[in-house]
Amino acid sequence: MRGGPERAARRAERAFFESYFTPHAVRGTGEARLTAYYEPIIQARRTPEGVFSEPLLRRPNDMITVDLAAFAEAYDSEALRGAPRRLTGQINGNEVRPYPRRGEITPYQGQVFAYAHPVDVYNLQIQGSGRLAFPDGTQARAAYAAQNGYRWRSALGALRDSGELETASWAQFKAWSDARGIEATRQALNADPSYVFFQEEPIEDPSAGPRGASGVSLTPMGSIAVDPAFHPYGAVVFVDGTYAGAPFQRLLVAQDTGGAIRRGPLRGDVFFGSGPEAGRAAEQMNAPARWWTLTPRGAPIA
Repeated sequence: MRGGPERAARRAERAFFESYFTPHAVRGTGEARLTAYYEPIIQARRTPEGVFSEPLLRRPNDMITVDLAAFAEAYDSEALRGAPRRLTGQINGNEVRPYPRRGEITPYQGQVFAYAHPVDVYNLQIQGSGRLAFPDGTQARAAYAAQNGYRWRSALGALRDSGELETASWAQFKAWSDARGIEATRQALNADPSYVFFQEEPIEDPSAGPRGASGVSLTPMGSIAVDPAFHPYGAVVFVDGTYAGAPFQRLLVAQDTGGAIRRGPLRGDVFFGSGPEAGRAAEQMNAPARWWTLTPRGAPIA
């Protein structure tokens, strides 16, 4: 009998959106693909210890962000209007230079707040945030703080393409890392110039997801990371794709973004939740999808 109330609730939800919203097909250039991400829970230490050798770094003091949109407006420059909205850099004398690549970053005193396995830290950087589990049973959240500005390039994919890994999976990468050692792992990671910095935060509500780029806690199977150049945060979208060989049709809210997602209006990343089970499920999603954005009936369309 439980199916009856659930079906009735779904019918009521569908009727609400059909009555008050208008769907608009999303079209455009760029990568058309739907993937998924999650919040890892990794083992960590306060000081380096064995395989717990990779530091988690706070946002550096010498990092600056340049808002190109403000300069485009001030200079009335069409060239700047077509450039990325924000650039991350470092002041060098009287100039602003690109921030160092992953392999060129050296931690300064006080910047490190925890250590973990290098592959686990890289996973946190790909997912955007995660939970740190310490030996005393406490947990803290490594929340996204900043990124060095470089376009993401998968270190797992580079290892797979070179023949070092059969598939670009986290399990294979970690096994490879443990067999090859810390230095080989860091060299492999340096194939990705992108680097994410974190800030440590307490976990006040263990059931709440991490905050997305919109500042709102993410909801499993309800939040999606998008390219904010095409979808404003808070936008309601419907995606029609596949997952594990079955149809994947869901209404989602744009609440996050990421370096691998800023590739057009048809590129999205669905948040699957926290922990290893969510991670295993997220790894299975990678397929094209059709998109619609829903706007309130009667709202003007730009």
